[in-house]
Amino acid sequence: MKFTLKHSLSRRNFFILGIVFVVLTLFSIYILSSLITQISEKSNSTNSLRSFIKKQEVLALEFSRFLEVQKEITQIIEISTSNNLSDNLKVLSAIHANQNLVKNNWFQINDGKIEFSNSKKNTNLTAEINDFIAKNGDKDKFNTITKDGDNFFWRIYIKSKAINGEIVRYGYDIDLKELRFYFSTVDQLAENYAFVFDKDGTILYHPEIKFIKQNVFKITDVVASDTIFAPKKGFTKRTALSEYLKLDIVRYTQRLKVDDTDWYVCVNFPENIANEDVNAIKKYASLIYFITTAILLVFFYLFAIFTRKSFQEKEDLAKEKNKLSLENEKIKKEKALIQLQQLKEQINPHFLFNSLNSLYMLIESNTKVARKFTLNLSKIYRYLINPPEQNIVSLKEELLFIEKYIFLQQTRFKEEFEFTITIEDNNALLKKVPYLSFQIAIENAIKHNIASDENPLKITIIIKENMVIITNTLNEKQNFEKESKFGHKYLKSIYNFYSKNDFETFKTDDFFVCILPLID
Repeated sequence: MKFTLKHSLSRRNFFILGIVFVVLTLFSIYILSSLITQISEKSNSTNSLRSFIKKQEVLALEFSRFLEVQKEITQIIEISTSNNLSDNLKVLSAIHANQNLVKNNWFQINDGKIEFSNSKKNTNLTAEINDFIAKNGDKDKFNTITKDGDNFFWRIYIKSKAINGEIVRYGYDIDLKELRFYFSTVDQLAENYAFVFDKDGTILYHPEIKFIKQNVFKITDVVASDTIFAPKKGFTKRTALSEYLKLDIVRYTQRLKVDDTDWYVCVNFPENIANEDVNAIKKYASLIYFITTAILLVFFYLFAIFTRKSFQEKEDLAKEKNKLSLENEKIKKEKALIQLQQLKEQINPHFLFNSLNSLYMLIESNTKVARKFTLNLSKIYRYLINPPEQNIVSLKEELLFIEKYIFLQQTRFKEEFEFTITIEDNNALLKKVPYLSFQIAIENAIKHNIASDENPLKITIIIKENMVIITNTLNEKQNFEKESKFGHKYLKSIYNFYSKNDFETFKTDDFFVCILPLID
């Protein structure tokens, strides 16, 4: 399209039009930015309140779960007789003792001997529990905070009565330092932090370990009056300097809704976080777009005759840049496909050889299982030889595949592996993950760790709203060949292609963790 301009339009007139254009543009942006700011501030306040309510509910739920042991005790009593009650309680005690958060646990039937889990028993603890029962043994349930040197515990105590009249007392201590690590895996995406303290101000949980056991009234601006709430609101709100972030924060304080406790929770938000009302922002952003576009069209109409050559050069440069960008994306995709093919070639022979060996052993010993084994093996290979075009599949498809893969592994290795799959958000099943991502994570866990009947490899898959977290216990093989991390490189390539940069793997003292973000 050719643009014409009358010769009567002088450079001076063009300069004046340019100034008018700038003034109109700045004025429009100023007015609309003010509107957006007002909406953002209102939305930020609403979202922070909503997030506070959600956060305290999450903490209350997690703390309440530790009190559900009473249900377990009741169930044990209902299924037990006088002859096997002690043995059944020992089993329950052993299960609790294997949990990382449990430091001490014990039980007593009637006024008999106090039984401890084998690894926890010591003379000092026996004397302490005897003294504790003497003071609190007549209560049906009780929990308190206790100290042991530098350690700090939440003690939970339950008393139940069997049908035959036997009295069962059961108790265990939660390590509050270990509880801090546990809560770091809960609600990871929250744009806030929280801490819990009791009525005396002693901090029971805080994301910074050095603050545990300290008095909240001394290290923060929280005052005793914050724990006395107005009936209508049920919480207090104040702006303060964070003892943790060293930033200005908005702090909500409320009583924690956990039975038989007198605890309080503080949820803290950085004051400068703006969680905007998306719909309103879109509305005014569109308005900005149309006004700015209209002004720019007038300006470019007048300016086109003077800059035609420069505009053409920039347009050619942009086309070349887009072409290079498309070629680069194509190379990334081809690289991911090559890695996938290499990965499949690496998996198939080894996996097939071991599976056929297992099938051979099953044919004579257990025909029914052998048939199921064969059917699952065929479905696995049908899945392997038909990769998706875009290298991603729905979470539901990948989950169905990995369940078959797990069946084959557990059939081969019996009690050497323990798998747990938890779905926290069913809507996540419609989202996407890289093809074979679950198999890569589980195969790496099996490949790099020692597993046995006595010390099984525990693998957990947790499906959240926007991610899948796969963890396995660590018992690494010694002198293992250097890791190629080929599978992880493949996954990273897929996520890079889809502009996802939050895929990660890391180790803790006891676990290896793989976080797979979900693709919408």
